[in-house]
Amino acid sequence: MAVASSALCYTNPTSPAGQTYVTTPGSALLFPSLCHAVGDMPAPEADLPLDYCAERTAMMPKRRRTRAQNRAHRIATERRQNREERRPEPASRVGPAPPETDDDPPPF
Repeated sequence: MAVASSALCYTNPTSPAGQTYVTTPGSALLFPSLCHAVGDMPAPEADLPLDYCAERTAMMPKRRRTRAQNRAHRIATERRQNREERRPEPASRVGPAPPETDDDPPPF
């Protein structure tokens, strides 16, 4: 099976010692029709817009509070929730009413 001699089919890794090796990817053996030159690719545009940070729609949003403020807020919120959970509930008046006071001793 013949492999096309295009520059796209070969990679040239360089070892740490500085020696360059020419290798053929395995896909060149399986799909030789895909390994052919497609012509010169246009160079990507490398110039950044003049006002790069002006439009932040595609970038991460700015923080409203610092990390320290966020952490302090989370700690305060959790402490408030814990305090409310530990607070005893008010005693409810469910059940029979207490007996009226009278001077008679109990009947036993």
